[in-house]
Amino acid sequence: MRIEQIQAFIDVTEHGSFAAAARQTLTKRSTLSAAVSALEDHLGVALFERSGNSLALTPLGESILPDCYRLVTSATRIDKYCQQHTLGVESQLCIARDDALPESFWQGVMHEIKTRFPLTAVSVYLAPPQTHPALIARQTVDIAFGLYTDQALPHYAKRLAPVDMRLVAAPHHPLSRLPSVRRDDLAQYTQVCLSHLQDDRLVSEALFSANYLSVTMFELMRDAAIQGTGWALLPSLLVSDALKAGTLCRLPHELAFESHHYRTLTHAHQGPVATQLLQRVSHFLARTN
Repeated sequence: MRIEQIQAFIDVTEHGSFAAAARQTLTKRSTLSAAVSALEDHLGVALFERSGNSLALTPLGESILPDCYRLVTSATRIDKYCQQHTLGVESQLCIARDDALPESFWQGVMHEIKTRFPLTAVSVYLAPPQTHPALIARQTVDIAFGLYTDQALPHYAKRLAPVDMRLVAAPHHPLSRLPSVRRDDLAQYTQVCLSHLQDDRLVSEALFSANYLSVTMFELMRDAAIQGTGWALLPSLLVSDALKAGTLCRLPHELAFESHHYRTLTHAHQGPVATQLLQRVSHFLARTN
């Protein structure tokens, strides 16, 4: 009994006849017929009732059909596992990332990765970018992506692209009424900023204000700014829709902020899955910058 014989049995069953199965699978009718006959001879049973041009499954053929599907699926999976091993494809990939890039992009990328590498187990951990170097150092994750400043980055950090930042507030926020915003102005109001754990202590990334609301995600910062809770410095990709819709305003200023770059962190060998992921992120940044 061979997998090709079982597949021929399935094809004929699904298409209703040898002729139809031959057309749909681009296989000679004689090849399919010989494969099914060989399977029946091996099993010592008839799988089809043949009467003229009509073809129907025997009760036994119908009962073993689900197991035939399982056999073909298992054989395909075994082949793919062996192919992945030969090509060096990762059996597992653990990813840390922040949410500086839109969720719609990440959802699309994860779908592509799982479609192309269906047997690779992928774990994604959403965490503030300041925590990523420690996750890489402890080998908790294999690769990390985030909006990092130049402070305290390991030597293996790879710069992918600069990211424009926008100083924003809700239209009804007092700062939105000023013709020009200075540091002293920002210090008077609540800043919405990122927070992260460092040595079991919660650290807030406040810039100019001792009065802040710190959260762990850029999207939460954006949403708080839209509600008018405070002002925020955010990646342009995350606020472009809100600026167009008028739910956020870009604050006019001449302040110099730290240069922010989207980077990747990994000090391990990159397999095909990690390489594909890195390429997709790089291409997205190239298109949007």
